[in-house]
Amino acid sequence: MICMLNDIRILSVEKDGEDGLIVEFSDGTTGAYVVEELLLLRPCRQLGEELKRQKHRKPQQRTN
Repeated sequence: MICMLNDIRILSVEKDGEDGLIVEFSDGTTGAYVVEELLLLRPCRQLGEELKRQKHRKPQQRTN
């Protein structure tokens, strides 16, 4: 098991081709990502934001 003891930060992000990103980290490593991988993370974030919005909305009244 690998433990991350260092505070690793993003140093730079570059566009790679049509749909990719190359990320350089402070520990000397790089990561290559495509948009599809990043979009998989998006629904979780949107769900949290949507729940916050619903808490602040007034309940809708039903009309029959």
